[in-house]
Amino acid sequence: MISAKKSIGISFAGQYLELVIHFLSVLVLARILSPEEIGVYSVAAFLMAVLHAFRDFGVPQYLIQERELTTEKIRAAMGVMIILALAVALVLFLSSWAIADFYGNPEIRKILWVMAGSFAISPFGSLLHGIFRREMELKKVFFIRIVSTICHVCVAITFAMKGLGALSLAWANFFGILSIGMAANLVRPKGLPWLPTFRNIRKILSYGSVASLGNAANTAGGNLPDLLVGKMMDMASVGYLSRANGLVQLFARFLTDALLPLILPYFSHLRRQGNDLAEHYCMSVSYLTAFAWPFFATMMLLAFPVVRTLYGPQWDASVPLVELLCLVGAIASVSMFSGQIMVANGQVRNATVAQLIVQPFRVVAVLFATRYGLLQVASALIVSECITLVVVSWYVWKAIGVSLPALLRACAKSGAITLFTVAAPLMVKAFWPNFESHAWLPLAVGAIGAAAGWLTGIFMIRHPFAEHVAPLLRSSRVATQPDSIRK
Repeated sequence: MISAKKSIGISFAGQYLELVIHFLSVLVLARILSPEEIGVYSVAAFLMAVLHAFRDFGVPQYLIQERELTTEKIRAAMGVMIILALAVALVLFLSSWAIADFYGNPEIRKILWVMAGSFAISPFGSLLHGIFRREMELKKVFFIRIVSTICHVCVAITFAMKGLGALSLAWANFFGILSIGMAANLVRPKGLPWLPTFRNIRKILSYGSVASLGNAANTAGGNLPDLLVGKMMDMASVGYLSRANGLVQLFARFLTDALLPLILPYFSHLRRQGNDLAEHYCMSVSYLTAFAWPFFATMMLLAFPVVRTLYGPQWDASVPLVELLCLVGAIASVSMFSGQIMVANGQVRNATVAQLIVQPFRVVAVLFATRYGLLQVASALIVSECITLVVVSWYVWKAIGVSLPALLRACAKSGAITLFTVAAPLMVKAFWPNFESHAWLPLAVGAIGAAAGWLTGIFMIRHPFAEHVAPLLRSSRVATQPDSIRK
């Protein structure tokens, strides 16, 4: 296993390259596709996201946390994934007529047909991807993700320009998944079995039934607002909510998407070595919130220039949604790693039960709020995220002995750093109220000021992360000095 620092470096390099590619594509697609087209795809994508949990059936998690992974177990895992992927694809295809009729939109049926094909071909890459994550072969993961991202983006933009609308995003997803399988098999390790087996799969099914139920509940709770808004309101409203949520999720794209693939293997490795998980969990959350809270606070204050600069004036209705959803993101960051710590500690059932408890609250809150408007939906998500934090933290305390008050105390320095970070964005918002023209300028000033405030904060507060930043700053300062001074 490669070192933690090298693992994080490779993961971040892949994540940021992927982010840049996706970011550029979003800028293009936001000007080609309408809010209604984005909304139509968001409704169909919700169904795919929920069924995705049952397609994988917790197999990647099983491969990562299994103490001794044999050839027979790999073949059995492959068999489980093929059976379930084909079953889910069939269910999605057969239900497409009823779902399209439910929303009164025939375009959804075509999207679901393409998504069914995506499910059918998915096992050929996802199993290998899980094995690479277990072994921390992050160079291979990097290669697979970048190939898939480039393919996804190229197809999405090409098909959108040809007028396929929401269907272009479905085809982009199909070819992205296809490219994952092709890229993964190009770097396939020698000796890895090619053929599945359908014997001795009871253990995987037992593990997967619990893990997939929890994953599905979590995914449903996160994506259900789009589905409910699409039915109770209209597709344009779904588009605004989806775009606002996508903007807030930039933090996940910046940081957590790079970290989450490492967290479960990391915690699982610590457990196998007999280390104290409580200390490492608190430290991980402290590091995460030192980034998350300043990011969401800055995004909240600069929401209008961000939306106007990135997406244009047709998406202005998303601005107040972005401001409220930033609070959701800040709260969620405290419990971001809770599921991984419970699974790594061998308590996948508790992780699932926690999700089954909290997600119904989210559904009821959002369903009630759709009667009153999008702002009320965003407010309902804030309330439900608070409930989620309390419930999940109780299960974490049962698992490793870390209570919510103890976890918040570990994040105290993150709160102080946030105060340093928001100084410049607050001044921009107070003294630069007219963002209508040249919105990029106040955005740039606020973002640069926030970055400077964040750096000042981590050193003034003496956050542990400062120990990692200081050598980088010294290296950059030396690199920019003239040769005569360095000599």
